[in-house]
Amino acid sequence: MLGKLREATIGFIFLTALLFTARAATAQAAEKSDEDKPSNLPRLADGHPNLEGLWHNESGYQAALKNLRGGGGLAVALGDFHSAGVPLPFPYWPITKQIQEYRDLHDPYHDPEAHCHVPGVPRETEQPSSLFPFQIIQDDRYVVILYEYTHDVRIIPEDGSSHPKHYWAWDGDSRGHWEGDTLVVDVANFNGRTWLDMEANFVDENEHVVERYTMTGADTIAYSATVEDSTVFTKPWTMELELKKNPAKDQIVYYDCHEGERDVEHYPKSEGNTANPHP
Repeated sequence: MLGKLREATIGFIFLTALLFTARAATAQAAEKSDEDKPSNLPRLADGHPNLEGLWHNESGYQAALKNLRGGGGLAVALGDFHSAGVPLPFPYWPITKQIQEYRDLHDPYHDPEAHCHVPGVPRETEQPSSLFPFQIIQDDRYVVILYEYTHDVRIIPEDGSSHPKHYWAWDGDSRGHWEGDTLVVDVANFNGRTWLDMEANFVDENEHVVERYTMTGADTIAYSATVEDSTVFTKPWTMELELKKNPAKDQIVYYDCHEGERDVEHYPKSEGNTANPHP
């Protein structure tokens, strides 16, 4: 009897020691996690990073600035190259690569930007946000992004709701949630009509995007967008950009877009006509 009591006591002490060790390890991990978090991040009352402010694609801006200083034009800055952090070439299937090459050579006229349509996701964050900024407005239920370019608006709920059925749009439908200090935005329900740039790189209605916004400082966000589209690409690919906050004095201004305004980047060489502008 005493032997069994002694064994039970030893077992209890051992179990208590294990629980104490586990709690201590958990506490240490939490402390380490807190230490790893930037201490200068603005935060909302719920503890999440405050993303509010006017932002631009710094990766694209620096590339555009380099190009302009080298004698290039704004057209290049607007769409004829990609920011550092974009995985080129895109992993097309053979048939979709042929479609992209044909459109780029013969039909840039059908780039949605030539008709003042919104750029879609993730193009609107990479191009043209290196030149036209976007405003983030945030509370504990929604993140709203106002883009200067074509007055585009995205409303991102954080209520755990699912994507709606029988709905398709240029920007798709966005649903957000937080993973630690990272805002994760799941984007689906695209209309399949958006391009990724002026080189006719494109997606279709099966596009699915997961965006991640991680503040790395009070004025910087690490942005990534993983794009999956099984009917266009052989595998998913991820774009990574740095977003930088504009000075407090900056603000969004009116953007004027007129379809068919003698757009030399899209109209002259469309449908194989490289000599005369499109009427």
